[in-house]
Amino acid sequence: MSDQIKIPCLFMRGGSSKGPYFLKSDLPDDIKKRDKILLAAMGSPDVNQIDGLGGANPVKSKVAIVSKSNEEGIDVDYHFAQVKIDEPIVDTKPSCGNMLVGVGPFSIERGLVEAQEGTTRVVIRDVNTGMKIEELVRTPNKKVSYEGDLKIDGVPNKGSPVEVRFIDSIGSKTKKLFPTGNKIDKINGIECSFVDAAMPVVFFRAKDFGITGNESHTELNQNQKLIDDMNKIRIELGKRVGFGDVTKSVIPKIALVSKADKGSIKSRYFMPWSCHNGYAITGSIALAAAAKSKGTICSEFYNDYSPNGNFEIEHPTGVSKVKLEIKYENDEIVDLIAGTIRHARLIMSGEVHVQRSLIE
Repeated sequence: MSDQIKIPCLFMRGGSSKGPYFLKSDLPDDIKKRDKILLAAMGSPDVNQIDGLGGANPVKSKVAIVSKSNEEGIDVDYHFAQVKIDEPIVDTKPSCGNMLVGVGPFSIERGLVEAQEGTTRVVIRDVNTGMKIEELVRTPNKKVSYEGDLKIDGVPNKGSPVEVRFIDSIGSKTKKLFPTGNKIDKINGIECSFVDAAMPVVFFRAKDFGITGNESHTELNQNQKLIDDMNKIRIELGKRVGFGDVTKSVIPKIALVSKADKGSIKSRYFMPWSCHNGYAITGSIALAAAAKSKGTICSEFYNDYSPNGNFEIEHPTGVSKVKLEIKYENDEIVDLIAGTIRHARLIMSGEVHVQRSLIE
């Protein structure tokens, strides 16, 4: 018997994140065994993840697990896992919109969805949040196309567009757009807006922490006091809305907002213990919902309440764009469909080898 176990996977970049994509059937049904495999595959816990596929950065320590869906009208189920770098923790409570971009291409590559000539529509159920998502993947000659002219911030090379539409994003975890029932809460003397749309996110004014909001992600990651102060508030809000102790959970996320130079709003997004070099797609939807709602922290920097159009977020490496379709009732958002165009790329196909001794 070999002292290593081989597990099939595709290693892909989805948007500005990357990681291994597994078929659910290739992993154990037992959650503890599955998590041991994911930790071993990524090389966690180790700050360098030197003995695995992880990249020693939260955007490079992610896993997608995909299966054929039994739900009518849904092609595949997508289960996201954030693998902690320095602790033996696999968190499947949040989702990841960037890794989601690769789910359509992966599903076609693995035969879960039959490719159509020209463009293939893939309907996805996000198992973590319950959201329904549609993806349009370019498939000339019934093959996934990765080459293209689309440029996205945070990725050096161009790629083939994947159109993504989030169908039902309001209250992804709490069933409420404003989980506390308030548009602004004040904790530890700091005001914040806690919003749940595609991802629960706590938004703060950058100036309330004595910073401009123009700082790079590298600068912010060196400001441990800032991260600790925001995290204390995040933990308190987690308790208030029934998440329990979120000390070691990646949700809710946190973000700083400030006035934009040329986009809709400027923001820095944390995951939550380090600042993203770009912006998560799910976080973009939460920020759009917050900014489009009167009376929030975010609406102080943005005042366009039109139901349709593009929303642009200035972040450390450029601008992220989200196309919105919003339904208002009495000036309150009751439905939101968000779309974006990203690209993904298949980097490697094969098998990841994990040490048997680490998982048995």
